[in-house]
Amino acid sequence: MNRPYTIFTQTPPLLGGRKNGVKELLKELAVRILRTLEDNGYEAYFVGGCVRDWLLGRTVHDIDICTNAHPGDVMRLFPDHFPTGLQHGTVSVRLDGLMFEVTTYRVESTYEDYRRPTEVCFVSDLQLDLERRDFTINAMAMDRFDRLRDPFRGRDDLRDRLIRAVGVAERRFCEDALRLLRAVRFAAQLDFSIEPATLAAMEKTAPLLSHIAAERIRDELHKIVDSAAPQKGIGLIVQTGLAGFSPLLDRLFRTSHEQAWRLVHLGTLNQKWALLMYAARFDPQEARTLCRQLRMSKREVEAIAQFVGLLASLRPDWDAPRDVEWGRLLLQAGWQVCMETDNLLQACWWKRKDGRSSRSLIAAYESMPVKSLRELAVTGRDLQAALERKPGGWIQRVLLHLLEQTALHGLPNTPEALVEEARREVARHEH
Repeated sequence: MNRPYTIFTQTPPLLGGRKNGVKELLKELAVRILRTLEDNGYEAYFVGGCVRDWLLGRTVHDIDICTNAHPGDVMRLFPDHFPTGLQHGTVSVRLDGLMFEVTTYRVESTYEDYRRPTEVCFVSDLQLDLERRDFTINAMAMDRFDRLRDPFRGRDDLRDRLIRAVGVAERRFCEDALRLLRAVRFAAQLDFSIEPATLAAMEKTAPLLSHIAAERIRDELHKIVDSAAPQKGIGLIVQTGLAGFSPLLDRLFRTSHEQAWRLVHLGTLNQKWALLMYAARFDPQEARTLCRQLRMSKREVEAIAQFVGLLASLRPDWDAPRDVEWGRLLLQAGWQVCMETDNLLQACWWKRKDGRSSRSLIAAYESMPVKSLRELAVTGRDLQAALERKPGGWIQRVLLHLLEQTALHGLPNTPEALVEEARREVARHEH
């Protein structure tokens, strides 16, 4: 249905002179899709996150398009397509190697399991489509001339830095409980506040998160922990009780949120989770348990647990830098892990960090004449032959002893010296 352009407004970025960061090619290609749909008698708009981010002057990586054209019409007009979500009216259109999701205006019936609608109905009115969306800042559409359709005053909420549910907040969260964490995520990524009625509805509906798959929760939590304002996000989770479905996760956030501001000074998600767990006084086994609850990969689980264990052994006090003996840690964990552990220490000491642990790490590494078992002048087979012993666990134990003695305590890295020290180590172990 065509509407008069008086409901549109010109839309310069809200953040003044900043460039919006979108690649011009990306938007030019998307405009071609809108123009093709309009030339064939249909409506078409940019919608959702790309509109929000253009208005904020943020970089846009994905452009979504909505239209009153049905999926069959979209596929007919764009032969290079993929029917990625026909049940929801979505067709992925490829232009010059880039993908754009084109979705038919729709409304949704009742939801099952607090996540998915039981039925989707296509409609011809854009406003009906915008009414089903989660938050006002995501319920805006823009035409190819940058004119805005904004029935829920999302642009005002962007200006006021507010996250506000579309319509009745409690209903939006009952439809899809993952929106509870999405509200927190947007607040943390944009450093926005949550509007009071929306916040109250979040507290009331927080138990519904127990119905959501752990993988979905993990992905939202990753984005919150990795956001520009993680302390705000974690504080909101604590305030609203959103982690109540998991006592271990709830304890993590309630105990660590005062230190969450330090996360922005770390480079990886593994480091950030490890710092939170150290702040909450988790041991490595508790770290593994929580990571597995969140369905993290085996590699992530072990990396986070290792960092938690290293921090527990080093026991840094907040903002109280001190010297660190890196030698044995370098041999046990390697340069990469020690370098990341030092990053964690710098975050722990951020207000008074002086870089001394970083300098001592580099000095310790450069001073070691050997840095790995591969650099020793003997192998396990050499030791087995020289000592005339059967294979067994003693070989690895002795090799590690030789590495430490050579790297840190001056034992010459020669076959003769290493074999002689191996004899002494075997004798000490046996007696």
